[in-house]
Parts: sequence; C-alpha cells; structure tokens
Amino acid sequence: MFNIINGFNSTSNQWLNIAMLLAAVFRVYLEIIKFDFSVLPLTKGMFKDPEQASKFHKNGLYLCLGYIVLSAPFTLFS
Repeated sequence: MFNIINGFNSTSNQWLNIAMLLAAVFRVYLEIIKFDFSVLPLTKGMFKDPEQASKFHKNGLYLCLGYIVLSAPFTLFS
C-alpha cells in the first residue's frame, strides 16, 4: 500500500526523497558558488524590494539545510 506519510516503513517514497534531497543539495551548492538569486525573473516579479527577496531566499536556504540534516541519514541508510 502506498503510504506517503510514513516513508520509513516502506520504500514508496524512496525515489521522491532522493530527488528532493538532490534538489536541496543543488540549492546549497548554488549558495556556495554565490549565485545571485535576485536576477531570476520570478524573483523580480514577486519582490520589488531586494531586501525582501534576500530574506526569502535565505529562508529557503535554511529549509534546504534542515531537510538535508533531517532526511539524509534515513535516505542514505535505508
């Protein structure tokens, strides 16, 4: 049975977890190489103030780091 809530008992979410983990690692990599997120068209359209855009992308970085820390051990050892 497909169980999206509890992915630790079954392998139903394994590929989804791996894909999201890779996306989070890629997001952190973009931050490491100092990619300027303010040049993205969607960012320009959503935020007129560059400070708000910077806060938004910084929160995204924190979410990605949290996802990596909390999900990587379960994904790698399962």
